[in-house]
Amino acid sequence: MNRRSVVRAVGVGALAGTAGCFSRDDDDEDDGDDEDDGDDDEEMTDATERDDTEPDEPDLEGTFRVATTESMVVGERAAGEWIREAFEEEFPDAELQWTIPEAGLDHYRRRADQGAEIDADVYLGLTPPDVARLDAELASNTLFRELNADRLPAAERIRDGLEFGDPAGRVVSTGVRYSCLWYDESELEEPDGLTDLPNEEYEGSLLVPRADRSDAGLAFLLWTIEAVGDDGYRRYWGDLEENGLELVDDWTASTTAFADGDRPLAVGYSTDAVFAEREGWEIDDWELAFPDEQGYETPVGAAIFEDAEEVDLAYDFLNFLLSSDVQAEFAARHSLMPALSRAFLELDETFEETAAVPSEPVSVGYDRLRSDLERWVDEWADTVAQ
Repeated sequence: MNRRSVVRAVGVGALAGTAGCFSRDDDDEDDGDDEDDGDDDEEMTDATERDDTEPDEPDLEGTFRVATTESMVVGERAAGEWIREAFEEEFPDAELQWTIPEAGLDHYRRRADQGAEIDADVYLGLTPPDVARLDAELASNTLFRELNADRLPAAERIRDGLEFGDPAGRVVSTGVRYSCLWYDESELEEPDGLTDLPNEEYEGSLLVPRADRSDAGLAFLLWTIEAVGDDGYRRYWGDLEENGLELVDDWTASTTAFADGDRPLAVGYSTDAVFAEREGWEIDDWELAFPDEQGYETPVGAAIFEDAEEVDLAYDFLNFLLSSDVQAEFAARHSLMPALSRAFLELDETFEETAAVPSEPVSVGYDRLRSDLERWVDEWADTVAQ
């Protein structure tokens, strides 16, 4: 039996939940105390204790700035322009401006470390390793604020089990990616497990994005650590290298090389075929494998900067990202699985037929990421990266 058919049977349709809808008018009234705590605020030393109670009349006017990655905004089919237009239609007195820092999230880490001004209200595109790295490097400094769950009613529709893992409650999941293997069925048999990959039958076959430059590559590294253990992953990667592993810079390079037929086996995401079909690539021989029925789960989320100027718009932007129409369009355009339970979604037919979810998602928790991530990446680089 083709494993892909099994996966799809429990894939997108497995995003189950309780039906319902979200709008600001449907929110329960805030039962919190709106009394002015100005004196107490002045005495606070922990930035995460900031009072984010929703005001009686939220300020939904002005220029609202969202920092993100280049892939969100650049390109004919990128999600950014669609999101901007839809947001400004819903909030006509607001102007959404995207900002793409050249150094990515590290730009804001450095500015926070220096006590410099942050030129954005929200960061969209965070992953659990991002948050763990920030916390390890900034120590007591806080870049993002703890979110007030009462101001995020849409987050109640996020499907069970998709917690971001941030112990301070600063990030809300807006989507999720599942790492998988793509293979050319005309050349290779499906690998049953990750431990098959160093075997002779896969010699000179595997393409992997670099773990020190790519979210996709880092996710695969973490997946292998979960599969073979902290004490065995360096040996495993050494075996992959001896078996003809080819490292490429990032997900784009890996997916493009696989599509061009350079190699018949590549690390990717379970939504890659959606992207490929959208680009008009020939994918008749593409087959998806979740070795051991597993795939590494990487939530993608958004957070509000501690020093955000447009806080009210920021909260409504997070709710907006979790609305049903936006989730469906965002998933299709940005090639990731929606964060919402399936009951709240009406997905494109092509997406429904092509994307997949593993039977057993795996991930590394926040505490281990914070304490060990940099060591793992450094050791990985010493082992295989040239």
